[in-house]
Amino acid sequence: MSDKQASFKARWQAEAVRLLQSAEPDRQAEAEAREGAAAEAEQRVLRWAAIIGARHQLPEIQSAWRRHCVLILVAISVLALAGGFTTALAVLGDGTQPVNIPWALGGLLGLNLLMLLFWLLGMLARSDGALLGRLVFQLTHYLPGEHHKALTRAFATLNQRADLMRWWLGLLSHTVWLCAMLGALLGLLWTLALRSYAFTWETTILSADVFTALVHGLSLLPQTLGITIPDAATLVGADQSQADEVRRQWAAWLTASVALYGLMPRLVLILISSIRLLVGLRQLRLQTTAPEWAPLVQRLSPDLNERHVTDPAPEAGQTARIVPVSNPRPGTSVLVAYELTAIKPWPPAELPEHTHCLEVNSRGQRQQSLSALAETRPGTLMVICDARLSPDRGTLHWLVNAGSLAGVTQIVLHNSEQSSDERLTSWHDSLRDIGVDRAHIHHAMTEALNQLGVHNG
Repeated sequence: MSDKQASFKARWQAEAVRLLQSAEPDRQAEAEAREGAAAEAEQRVLRWAAIIGARHQLPEIQSAWRRHCVLILVAISVLALAGGFTTALAVLGDGTQPVNIPWALGGLLGLNLLMLLFWLLGMLARSDGALLGRLVFQLTHYLPGEHHKALTRAFATLNQRADLMRWWLGLLSHTVWLCAMLGALLGLLWTLALRSYAFTWETTILSADVFTALVHGLSLLPQTLGITIPDAATLVGADQSQADEVRRQWAAWLTASVALYGLMPRLVLILISSIRLLVGLRQLRLQTTAPEWAPLVQRLSPDLNERHVTDPAPEAGQTARIVPVSNPRPGTSVLVAYELTAIKPWPPAELPEHTHCLEVNSRGQRQQSLSALAETRPGTLMVICDARLSPDRGTLHWLVNAGSLAGVTQIVLHNSEQSSDERLTSWHDSLRDIGVDRAHIHHAMTEALNQLGVHNG
């Protein structure tokens, strides 16, 4: 997968998998990522995340997360649309009184322009400043399930590092405000179409010159669209007997002002935010040199396959050994797939009677399996390990603890034919050091299960 082919969705999934994974490494996924990915560190990380993500159905959960976000945005936008519509009805009234033009402009545009100013100041201060955007995104934190919450955190983390989160929040905020202003415009047109309004200008402390300057300033854009600019003097002392032509001119001017100063800025900012996000998402990369990624990147390094043992071996005489339990239960056995998620089918068919099957793929399952073995005390413990991986200290430590809870411990080195001679030698030496007899080490699953039946009998 090249940088161009790797999508934001894949990197988002990788960040979510990092948050979901416990500190215990998934050695099976790491081995597959080293073998199946390109030389770049990010591509190996993406391959690792795709393997684990597919196991947890993360792509499907991602799609559901996005659908939920869209539904949240649609719901809030519909409320904003309805709010804008009712605001227009309230500002214009029932037509029995003249409409005060400055009051109408303030009611229809004031809050929108004020919040737009706050957003611009926030962008200059390098903060998001988008209250409605934060509201929409905050609601995603309440989606049920651990995976949804991890996706929300991963989305925010990934975008914040690329300085894109404020553009996402801005896009959400501008979309909601666009719907509010669209509702106000529709409410304005609806009311003006069904009722006859007279327009006026009323003030106690301001002079007529102030209103005239306001009208001329706001008329610059409407004039470019060919809208006739009414004479401000026609509003002074106006009453219900105002001429129809004057009413239509002021109605057109008010409608154009709402469209040009309320609707258009939000449309332009949505376009700018979208372009900024498209460019930013194309350039976004995982910061594989960051401390949170460094341990995984090191484990996914291609030269890991050339190492014999993942961890340095303890000094001679310090290796712990299996001490079989003194009172095992005869006739019982436990079969364990140890960090071998790809084995199919599991559990195997036609197992001997009184055989229990366990899977160990995480730190939690390690502890759970030891608790189960302590309760079962099987006569035979058979552990299936991946021979393609090196026997690290954590694996050997678990084998010692597990083997000391059973009578006889047997090991199956699965995929031995795909492993190197050096690695197989490392397995045999390590197992010998912890007290596993050579006769209890198998390289074929069929042979091992037949042996399990003999011991169980």
